[in-house]
Amino acid sequence: MIKETNKIIDLLGGTGALAKLLSVNLSAVSNYRKKGFPARLHYKIASLCNERGITVNKNIFGSASRNILPMDSRPIEVLSEVSINVMENLISEEFELIDPPVLVSADKVLDRLGENIADRLYIFSDPAGTRLCLRPDLTIPTCIHYLNSGFRGEKRNYAYHGKVFQFNSAISSEPNEFSQAGLESIGGDSSLDSEVEIFFRTYNSLRQAGIKKLNILMGDVSLFSLLIDVLDIPVIWKDQLKTKFWNDKNFKSLLDELSIKKKFDNKLFYKISDLDQETAEIFVRDTIGLSENQSPVGRSIKEITERLMKKSKEINTEPLSRSTANLIRDFLSISDTPSKAIKKLKSISKNIDSKLDSKIDIMNERVDKMMNLKIDLKDSIFSLEKGRTVEYYTGFLFDYSCPILGDKSNVGGGGRYDDLIKSVSSDVDIPAVGAALNLERIEKAISKESSS
Repeated sequence: MIKETNKIIDLLGGTGALAKLLSVNLSAVSNYRKKGFPARLHYKIASLCNERGITVNKNIFGSASRNILPMDSRPIEVLSEVSINVMENLISEEFELIDPPVLVSADKVLDRLGENIADRLYIFSDPAGTRLCLRPDLTIPTCIHYLNSGFRGEKRNYAYHGKVFQFNSAISSEPNEFSQAGLESIGGDSSLDSEVEIFFRTYNSLRQAGIKKLNILMGDVSLFSLLIDVLDIPVIWKDQLKTKFWNDKNFKSLLDELSIKKKFDNKLFYKISDLDQETAEIFVRDTIGLSENQSPVGRSIKEITERLMKKSKEINTEPLSRSTANLIRDFLSISDTPSKAIKKLKSISKNIDSKLDSKIDIMNERVDKMMNLKIDLKDSIFSLEKGRTVEYYTGFLFDYSCPILGDKSNVGGGGRYDDLIKSVSSDVDIPAVGAALNLERIEKAISKESSS
């Protein structure tokens, strides 16, 4: 019995990993290795084994194990015929079928999806005051599942299906809860093959489900970041351009401003420009007329000083040249079929930097791999603008849409999100790529295409 208990603990990630999953001390799990699992935890541990596909001797958990449905049958049973078709084409032996957490940290979701989604989340607090929300998608819960399983970089492929929750206004025809199915490949290396596999499996599942007209919009947000890195422009402008990139309107205004020499009427900017941080803070405090023990209302002396010093750096910084500003505009304006977009990128980027050339070559290789898999890209567009509204993706990304659905034509999408897991709770960079499909919209699209 004890040998079996130790085996289960090891399969669940080891002593530390199981302690986190059960919210108990390490010493408690160590004690389980000697005395077996306490009866009060039988159902929870049996469920964890079930979620991870771990086969356990039923004598270990007794009646608790009989109350849990087989993992492989639970999600499929509640799906329609169309959705079952989608799932069957997503799942394979390489992708473990999981049921990600329904409750997730609201703050973690807002950090990654942005405050714009705050009004669409079902947010509440637990008795300890922690803000939680019903999952608005299944990617973040899958990342949490990965970490809770004790993994810190090992490659794991997951498939999932489940309800997600996003509040819509009373005048919207969209449901507040809908079903998602998808794939996530977490850990390992950030290989091109993982991106192509996720793309191909989701594309193939849509085609096999019966969708006839499917438009694809691709992008790669890492291209812009690399362009700014290799251009010969001041660091202060690089940082601002990268920050404003995620808001199209603000970015265009900033680009116009940076093309003009800035003028400052406030003499403070000039006086503070040659001072170090400590001397500058004293100067600001004296200028405001505060004693050493007094603090201004609103911002601190340090915050005020840092803002003034940042502005002062702009005094002696030359504006962007017209040619550089136009290059950035032309770069972001590229929107065409993948092959034509690559040609335009190569033309615009010629002789800028070999790193940018290599990045474009990778993009070209990605498209070639898709073509080799017989993916129809004739109705696809590659746009450098794609992805600028969501600070979620770090590289290649894509959307699938069915024009027959009109305004609500998006049926799925995904891409690379290498920063997400670290921002959720890990202290290491873990590459990841995934995609999710909206099952209700897929069913509606197939139904409309059949009747048209």
